[in-house]
Amino acid sequence: MSGIGKAISRQQTRPANGARGMTLVELIIAISVLSILTGIAVPAIDSAQRARVARAPVNQLYSMAREVRLRAMSEQRPYQVLFDNEGFKASRFYHPYGGREEFDELKMKLDQLDQRDAIIEASQARGIDMSGPQEVDLQREQVEEGIRFLKEYDLESGVEYKLRFWDDTDWIDMNSGEFRRWVFQPSGMCEPLKIQVQSEGAFFEIEFHPLTADVKRERSWVE
Repeated sequence: MSGIGKAISRQQTRPANGARGMTLVELIIAISVLSILTGIAVPAIDSAQRARVARAPVNQLYSMAREVRLRAMSEQRPYQVLFDNEGFKASRFYHPYGGREEFDELKMKLDQLDQRDAIIEASQARGIDMSGPQEVDLQREQVEEGIRFLKEYDLESGVEYKLRFWDDTDWIDMNSGEFRRWVFQPSGMCEPLKIQVQSEGAFFEIEFHPLTADVKRERSWVE
Protein backbone atom coordinates (compact mmCIF):
# COMPACT_ATOMS: atom_id res chain seq x y z
CA MET A 1 0.00 0.00 0.00
CA SER A 2 1.34 3.43 -0.84
CA GLY A 3 2.17 5.99 1.83
CA ILE A 4 -0.95 7.98 0.95
CA GLY A 5 -3.14 4.88 1.37
CA LYS A 6 -1.66 4.08 4.79
CA ALA A 7 -2.28 7.64 5.95
CA ILE A 8 -5.91 7.47 4.81
CA SER A 9 -6.35 4.11 6.54
CA ARG A 10 -4.98 5.45 9.85
CA GLN A 11 -7.21 8.53 9.59
CA GLN A 12 -10.31 6.43 9.07
CA THR A 13 -9.65 4.39 12.22
CA ARG A 14 -9.60 7.47 14.46
CA PRO A 15 -12.90 8.17 16.37
CA ALA A 16 -14.89 11.16 15.14
CA ASN A 17 -14.57 14.53 16.95
CA GLY A 18 -11.34 13.49 18.59
CA ALA A 19 -13.18 11.12 21.04
CA ARG A 20 -11.42 8.04 22.31
CA GLY A 21 -12.29 5.13 24.56
CA MET A 22 -11.11 4.74 28.19
CA THR A 23 -7.97 2.77 28.76
CA LEU A 24 -7.88 -0.06 31.31
CA VAL A 25 -5.91 2.11 33.75
CA GLU A 26 -8.43 4.95 33.49
CA LEU A 27 -11.32 2.51 34.00
CA ILE A 28 -9.70 1.08 37.14
CA ILE A 29 -9.12 4.60 38.53
CA ALA A 30 -12.74 5.58 37.85
CA ILE A 31 -14.05 2.45 39.59
CA SER A 32 -11.75 3.08 42.59
CA VAL A 33 -12.94 6.68 42.96
CA LEU A 34 -16.58 5.56 42.71
CA SER A 35 -15.99 2.91 45.37
CA ILE A 36 -14.43 5.47 47.72
CA LEU A 37 -17.31 7.92 47.24
CA THR A 38 -19.84 5.14 47.80
CA GLY A 39 -18.01 4.06 50.96
CA ILE A 40 -18.28 7.61 52.29
CA ALA A 41 -21.91 8.17 51.30
CA VAL A 42 -23.41 4.92 52.62
CA PRO A 43 -22.35 5.43 56.29
CA ALA A 44 -23.52 9.05 56.13
CA ILE A 45 -26.95 7.97 54.87
CA ASP A 46 -27.10 5.24 57.51
CA SER A 47 -26.24 7.71 60.29
CA ALA A 48 -28.92 10.11 59.08
CA GLN A 49 -31.47 7.32 59.15
CA ARG A 50 -30.52 6.31 62.72
CA ALA A 51 -30.74 9.95 63.80
CA ARG A 52 -34.18 10.26 62.22
CA VAL A 53 -35.49 7.18 64.06
CA ALA A 54 -34.20 8.39 67.44
CA ARG A 55 -35.29 12.00 66.87
CA ALA A 56 -38.86 11.17 65.78
CA PRO A 57 -40.19 10.48 69.34
CA VAL A 58 -38.62 13.70 70.60
CA ASN A 59 -40.26 15.74 67.84
CA GLN A 60 -43.61 14.06 68.47
CA LEU A 61 -43.46 14.66 72.21
CA TYR A 62 -42.60 18.32 71.68
CA SER A 63 -45.57 18.69 69.33
CA MET A 64 -47.91 17.00 71.82
CA ALA A 65 -46.65 19.12 74.70
CA ARG A 66 -47.23 22.35 72.79
CA GLU A 67 -50.75 21.34 71.80
CA VAL A 68 -51.94 20.14 75.22
CA ARG A 69 -50.48 23.25 76.83
CA LEU A 70 -52.39 25.52 74.45
CA ARG A 71 -55.58 23.53 75.01
CA ALA A 72 -55.17 23.67 78.78
CA MET A 73 -54.76 27.45 78.69
CA SER A 74 -57.55 28.17 76.20
CA GLU A 75 -60.11 25.85 77.84
CA GLN A 76 -58.91 26.43 81.42
CA ARG A 77 -58.82 22.67 81.98
CA PRO A 78 -55.82 20.46 82.70
CA TYR A 79 -54.51 18.26 79.88
CA GLN A 80 -51.96 15.47 79.94
CA VAL A 81 -49.42 13.39 78.06
CA LEU A 82 -49.27 9.72 79.05
CA PHE A 83 -46.17 7.56 78.75
CA ASP A 84 -45.97 3.76 78.60
CA ASN A 85 -43.93 1.07 76.86
CA GLU A 86 -45.87 1.60 73.61
CA GLY A 87 -45.24 5.34 73.29
CA PHE A 88 -47.09 8.58 74.09
CA LYS A 89 -50.77 9.54 74.37
CA ALA A 90 -52.31 12.99 74.78
CA SER A 91 -55.76 13.77 76.12
CA ARG A 92 -57.71 15.88 78.58
CA PHE A 93 -56.84 15.18 82.21
CA TYR A 94 -59.70 13.39 84.00
CA HIS A 95 -58.62 11.26 86.95
CA PRO A 96 -55.61 12.04 89.16
CA TYR A 97 -55.07 8.36 89.92
CA GLY A 98 -56.14 6.87 86.60
CA GLY A 99 -54.06 4.40 84.66
CA ARG A 100 -54.09 2.63 81.32
CA GLU A 101 -57.74 1.74 81.80
CA GLU A 102 -58.52 5.45 81.50
CA PHE A 103 -57.52 5.34 77.84
CA ASP A 104 -59.40 2.13 77.24
CA GLU A 105 -62.54 3.86 78.53
CA LEU A 106 -61.79 6.93 76.43
CA LYS A 107 -61.42 4.86 73.28
CA MET A 108 -64.68 3.08 74.05
CA LYS A 109 -66.45 6.44 74.42
CA LEU A 110 -64.97 7.61 71.12
CA ASP A 111 -66.26 4.47 69.39
CA GLN A 112 -69.70 5.09 70.88
CA LEU A 113 -69.67 8.70 69.68
CA ASP A 114 -68.63 7.63 66.19
CA GLN A 115 -71.44 5.08 66.09
CA ARG A 116 -73.97 7.67 67.29
CA ASP A 117 -72.76 10.18 64.69
CA ALA A 118 -73.14 7.55 61.97
CA ILE A 119 -76.71 6.86 63.08
CA ILE A 120 -77.57 10.58 63.16
CA GLU A 121 -76.05 11.11 59.71
CA ALA A 122 -77.96 8.17 58.26
CA SER A 123 -81.21 9.38 59.85
CA GLN A 124 -80.76 12.91 58.55
CA ALA A 125 -80.15 11.49 55.08
CA ARG A 126 -83.63 9.92 55.33
CA GLY A 127 -85.15 13.21 56.50
CA ILE A 128 -85.42 12.25 60.18
CA ASP A 129 -84.55 14.99 62.68
CA MET A 130 -82.40 13.47 65.45
CA SER A 131 -81.34 16.74 67.11
CA GLY A 132 -82.53 17.62 70.59
CA PRO A 133 -83.12 21.02 72.21
CA GLN A 134 -80.45 23.59 71.35
CA GLU A 135 -79.37 23.96 74.97
CA VAL A 136 -78.93 20.22 75.38
CA ASP A 137 -76.96 20.00 72.11
CA LEU A 138 -74.64 22.80 73.26
CA GLN A 139 -73.91 21.09 76.58
CA ARG A 140 -73.31 17.80 74.83
CA GLU A 141 -70.88 19.40 72.37
CA GLN A 142 -68.91 20.98 75.20
CA VAL A 143 -68.56 17.62 76.95
CA GLU A 144 -67.69 15.77 73.76
CA GLU A 145 -65.11 18.33 72.65
CA GLY A 146 -62.67 17.16 75.30
CA ILE A 147 -63.46 13.47 74.85
CA ARG A 148 -62.78 13.63 71.14
CA PHE A 149 -59.23 14.87 71.65
CA LEU A 150 -56.98 11.82 71.73
CA LYS A 151 -53.59 11.56 70.10
CA GLU A 152 -51.35 8.51 70.17
CA TYR A 153 -47.78 7.91 69.05
CA ASP A 154 -46.35 4.39 68.89
CA LEU A 155 -42.61 3.91 69.12
CA GLU A 156 -40.78 2.26 66.27
CA SER A 157 -39.25 -1.14 66.89
CA GLY A 158 -35.88 -0.94 68.62
CA VAL A 159 -36.44 2.49 70.17
CA GLU A 160 -36.00 2.75 73.95
CA TYR A 161 -36.67 5.72 76.18
CA LYS A 162 -36.35 6.86 79.78
CA LEU A 163 -38.01 9.68 81.75
CA ARG A 164 -36.95 11.74 84.73
CA PHE A 165 -39.34 14.10 86.49
CA TRP A 166 -38.14 16.70 88.98
CA ASP A 167 -38.76 14.46 92.04
CA ASP A 168 -37.21 11.30 90.56
CA THR A 169 -33.86 10.22 91.96
CA ASP A 170 -33.03 8.16 88.87
CA TRP A 171 -34.11 7.62 85.29
CA ILE A 172 -37.29 5.59 84.71
CA ASP A 173 -37.03 2.92 82.02
CA MET A 174 -40.38 3.22 80.25
CA ASN A 175 -39.82 0.09 78.17
CA SER A 176 -40.04 -1.96 81.36
CA GLY A 177 -43.81 -1.42 81.63
CA GLU A 178 -43.99 1.76 83.72
CA PHE A 179 -46.88 4.20 83.29
CA ARG A 180 -46.41 7.91 83.92
CA ARG A 181 -48.36 11.08 83.15
CA TRP A 182 -47.24 14.64 82.43
CA VAL A 183 -49.97 17.11 83.41
CA PHE A 184 -50.37 20.63 82.01
CA GLN A 185 -52.31 23.04 84.20
CA PRO A 186 -54.68 25.80 82.95
CA SER A 187 -51.89 28.28 83.72
CA GLY A 188 -49.73 26.54 81.10
CA MET A 189 -47.27 25.24 83.66
CA CYS A 190 -46.12 21.63 83.77
CA GLU A 191 -43.76 19.48 85.78
CA PRO A 192 -40.09 19.69 84.71
CA LEU A 193 -39.28 16.69 82.54
CA LYS A 194 -36.25 15.10 80.92
CA ILE A 195 -36.41 12.35 78.32
CA GLN A 196 -33.71 10.11 76.87
CA VAL A 197 -34.36 8.33 73.58
CA GLN A 198 -31.99 5.73 72.22
CA SER A 199 -31.98 3.50 69.17
CA GLU A 200 -29.24 1.70 67.29
CA GLY A 201 -26.29 4.10 67.12
CA ALA A 202 -28.23 7.24 68.11
CA PHE A 203 -29.06 9.01 71.38
CA PHE A 204 -31.03 12.13 72.31
CA GLU A 205 -31.61 13.75 75.70
CA ILE A 206 -34.08 16.62 76.00
CA GLU A 207 -35.08 18.77 78.99
CA PHE A 208 -38.39 20.64 78.79
CA HIS A 209 -38.99 24.00 80.45
CA PRO A 210 -41.79 23.84 83.07
CA LEU A 211 -43.21 27.27 82.18
CA THR A 212 -43.32 27.07 78.38
CA ALA A 213 -42.86 23.37 77.49
CA ASP A 214 -40.09 24.49 75.16
CA VAL A 215 -36.81 22.59 74.88
CA LYS A 216 -34.54 23.94 77.61
CA ARG A 217 -31.47 21.77 76.99
CA GLU A 218 -30.54 19.16 74.44
CA ARG A 219 -27.63 16.83 73.83
CA SER A 220 -27.21 14.04 71.31
CA TRP A 221 -24.78 11.79 69.47
CA VAL A 222 -25.02 9.61 66.39
CA GLU A 223 -22.50 6.99 65.36
